Amino acid sequence: MALRIERVAMQARERERLYATGRAGPAPSRLAGFLDWLGNASLAALLLLFAFAAAAAVWLRLIGRSGQAGPELVWIVVAALALGTVWASARAGWRARDVRLRRERVFGPSWRDAEAGEVEEEHYDFLEAASVREAETGTLIHLLRVDERRCLVVFDEESFRLVEQGGDPAATQWRPRTRAVLRRAPRSRRVLSLRFGGEALTSEPSQALGWATPGWEWDGKIWELEWPEIARRLAGAD
Repeated sequence: MALRIERVAMQARERERLYATGRAGPAPSRLAGFLDWLGNASLAALLLLFAFAAAAAVWLRLIGRSGQAGPELVWIVVAALALGTVWASARAGWRARDVRLRRERVFGPSWRDAEAGEVEEEHYDFLEAASVREAETGTLIHLLRVDERRCLVVFDEESFRLVEQGGDPAATQWRPRTRAVLRRAPRSRRVLSLRFGGEALTSEPSQALGWATPGWEWDGKIWELEWPEIARRLAGAD
């Protein structure tokens, strides 16, 4: 069988890795948050103070007390400060909620995978391989044929490391092999590990053809396309 998928228990290190998704990095500064809130409160209070003062001046003119503000002035100041504080607090709450919802949309599937505690273990027996050089960096991407309609996209990590170190990505010695076990988180579809075995698969790298290639940002993606069509595209045929 070219591809067999099993649901198996998640390993502790895989769970930790998923829980850590989106939570790495320095904690937000409380001082910066307070200063931002104080600035918003002050600005809102100042604007309200001007608006209330203008409205009070019009009202006093209408009742014949122009230029005779009394207790109203105290209430104007108090109302402006109170409403400015409420506005700044509400704005901070809205911002925190938006950040939380945005993080949930982006990282929530990984966190729910960690809570579920299962992974999909994909067992592959590959038939052949094709290799592509990424147009801008020259790094290698391998297309490993699963059957007539599917192939697995695998990044050549060694060639990527060579580029990061200022080396030649064509010098990579890594080769995909005929068998592989890929562990994938079911909801986020995140690849947790990929181990190869069996005999090495070799191919002459082609140049990537932009639209004609799958989404290279998806390492571990299953590309569904007839294998002859993949070969035709990578050969640059019309």
